Amino acid sequence: MLQSPDLAWCLVDDRLVFLDVCKDRYFCLSEERNAALISEIRAGTVPDGLWRQPENFPRPVDWTLTARTCEAIREGEFDLAETARALWAHRRIERRLATKSLSVVLTETRSALLRASRVTPSLSERGSRCVRAFEQAKLLRSAEGQCLPRSLALALCLARCGDRPHVVLGVHLRPFKAHCWVQSGDAVLNDSAEEVLRYQPILII
Repeated sequence: MLQSPDLAWCLVDDRLVFLDVCKDRYFCLSEERNAALISEIRAGTVPDGLWRQPENFPRPVDWTLTARTCEAIREGEFDLAETARALWAHRRIERRLATKSLSVVLTETRSALLRASRVTPSLSERGSRCVRAFEQAKLLRSAEGQCLPRSLALALCLARCGDRPHVVLGVHLRPFKAHCWVQSGDAVLNDSAEEVLRYQPILII
């Protein structure tokens, strides 16, 4: 199982949590198998470590842990045109996720991000307006349960602005929850730093 190129995993509270990107499925092992596998990893028998990403989604070397909330979320006037574009982009990604596998959509997103020209922790002015528009779009459409399509849509819009953010998928246990957000440098762009720090990153693109 661990030889699958589609598997990501991370350690959360002494439990390994797995994400099968191809099957769009999270899972854990039995307590006995979990303890044995952690021992094998720490002994070097399993070379990928306690945080592993799939071969097709290598962890970006410039990613850093979230430390703050992007100021653009709270600043700026309401812009109807930008907000409409954000809502349309969100809906477009929803349709993609409904008709394509998670792996395909993430691959497309990663390719778009890699083509973006600006690799800096700070956003361009266009990128800041885009972040504000996605925040303001929550006034017109609830963001509840929409973190994945909203985050992918925001990341793709930022890439079209020339910015290259990171999309982060994270998990926590007791109870199990998965979350997704967008970062530029150490700033989260579509959530609060306090919220996303509750999650352990499992996949970053």
